Amino acid sequence: MKRYKTISLIDADFRRRAEHSKALAGSRFHIEPYESVAEFRHQGRADTLILLHDEGTALEDILRDMRERDYWAPVLGYGQVLDPVRCSQVILRGLVGYLPNPFDRYDIEALLDGAGEQLTKLIDLRFGAADARQKIKTLTKREAQVLERLQAGLTNREIADSLEISPRTVEIHRANMLRKMDTKSALMAIRMSVQASITE
Repeated sequence: MKRYKTISLIDADFRRRAEHSKALAGSRFHIEPYESVAEFRHQGRADTLILLHDEGTALEDILRDMRERDYWAPVLGYGQVLDPVRCSQVILRGLVGYLPNPFDRYDIEALLDGAGEQLTKLIDLRFGAADARQKIKTLTKREAQVLERLQAGLTNREIADSLEISPRTVEIHRANMLRKMDTKSALMAIRMSVQASITE
């Protein structure tokens, strides 16, 4: 969990934000407070650990923001009552953990350090999926069609026949697709395409 140096603290209540910022002082993280997910969307950075007060539509808003902008950041939630059912629900919907309220830096460090290996794997998986979706969005319609057909196991000749274009044109689209996806092989592009289907 050393990859994150910043916590984006999102809480609509000014006093609570101030209390939590003070409680987290001295931790290994720099704290950036935000009043809302909308403020975080306009001013925050995606390469952060998000600490979110679970109230109203905040959880849905942050997960929607991640889907719309194709990024993924680990989100820790907290609420007034540590309800095990609510904790389970929000974790299943995309949070990586849920903290009691009030909490301090030791609670966060204990949660992150205690599940460090599992969280690192989850972060790598989700971050990779978001990165793959961003790259796939840069493809033209034809390049995306070539990728889909490669994923289905078609050869260049079969792709050309199915799209009613020449094999040489398929090669050009394939080369452009690999360049945009920053990979040298069709196998890696196919793997990224599969990874892109992973959602929060």
